Parts: sequence; structure tokens; C-alpha cells
Amino acid sequence: MTERRLLELEREGLLRPRTSSSRPEWIAPAADHWERKPPKGYVVSFAKFHRHGLGSPPSHFMRALCHHYGVELQHFSPNAITAAAVFAAVCEGYLGMMPHWDLWLHIYRGELFNAPTGTTSVRKPVRAGCLNLVLKTGKTERPREYIPVGLTSNHAGWDSQWFYLWNDDDLLPVYTGRLISECPAHWTYGVVQVHQSRLDPLLDALMRLREEGLTAALVLSALHHRRVLPLMSRPLRMDEMGPGVLS
Repeated sequence: MTERRLLELEREGLLRPRTSSSRPEWIAPAADHWERKPPKGYVVSFAKFHRHGLGSPPSHFMRALCHHYGVELQHFSPNAITAAAVFAAVCEGYLGMMPHWDLWLHIYRGELFNAPTGTTSVRKPVRAGCLNLVLKTGKTERPREYIPVGLTSNHAGWDSQWFYLWNDDDLLPVYTGRLISECPAHWTYGVVQVHQSRLDPLLDALMRLREEGLTAALVLSALHHRRVLPLMSRPLRMDEMGPGVLS
């Protein structure tokens, strides 16, 4: 990402304005800088992430995702960021609560992406975008318990649009550039059985939203219209925002 393109993201409200030359909120890599080596206090981020709902400082939910899946920011795929942003927006804007962790674990699981090598059945780990967050399927039919989610899988070239993002108080994991070659078992964990019944009122509410026609596309449209980043720390929930309300 060039400085000019990052300034465009800043003008769109997707990046914080730079306030200090000694510790800028974001840094564009030099034109001949191909290897990702963030300065101390910075992590690697991507333009797609910020267009899909990531903000800084990151929200508690975004930080919880990093902690639970044991990943760094660059390990998320663009669709994973979108899935998390839509879920956070549904919880805040439509259910009137902060993102509910057990509800997330009930609906979503982590899936490992490895890149093709050109040889049949042989794939290789990737440094960026290895974690997809997908709806659980099978006997439980979780997609029917959530709003329809149709996310594009065409993000060609997204991982070339990288830059350095200031990591406020190390809220995000420190960048190491490590590879994840196997899917950890806990990426698929759900809610313990004894807590399942607690989700019934929330699942009923989601069913009503689904029946009333709410989709991920409509949620994303509302986010763009209201210029809200669901995965950014904010003093107010989305349902608390409105004309004349000061944050």
C-alpha cells in the first residue's frame, strides 16, 4: 500500500489520522520493501480488513478472536474479518447487546486455508489469510439458525495491499510472521452442553430477524451507510448511536 492510498482510507474514516511523526498511527512500506518486518509496536494489516470492518484500537471481540484462535492479525482472511464484523453488528445493532461469545462459538468454527502448489493433493501453508471463519454445518444446521451469509471468495491480490498499523498498548498479538500448518482442534469447539439452553432466546431472536429478511448484505449496507467499524473499540454500542447522541 502506498501512502497515497492509505491517505484515501484515512479520508474515508477507515484509518485513524496520523497525529505524530515519531509514532504515526500507520506506516506505508517503502516501494522497495517487500518483506513484512513491522517496526517495534506495529503489526501488519491489510486494506481489505479496514474496508470490511476492522478499526483501531480493536474491539474486545476482535481481541477475543485473536486469543481464542491463537492467531495474529495477518492470519485472518478477508472473509473472516467480514464474518466477525457482521456478527458484531447483528449483536449490537439488532439484538442490543455486545457480541455474545457463546453465540459465536455455537454458529461459527475456524477453518484452515492452505494454498495449492500445482501438485494434486499437495498444499502449502500461507503467512496471510490462513484462518477462515465459516458457519457450522451438519446435523445441527447452524446456517438456518443465523441470517443468510453470502460472502465473496474472490479477493485476488488482497495480501499485496499491506501496511504497518500501530498496535495500541499491544492489544493485538505481536507480529511474528509464523506459519500455521495444521488446524488446531479448538478452532472447531462449540458451547459446552450445559450452556446450550441459554442460547435459546438469542436463537429465537435471530430466527425472527431471518424471517423478516435480514441478511449479511443488508447489515453491511447499513454499516457503510452509517460509517461504523464493528471491530473497532467504541464508547457506544451501535443500538445506542443516533442523531444528537454524543460518543
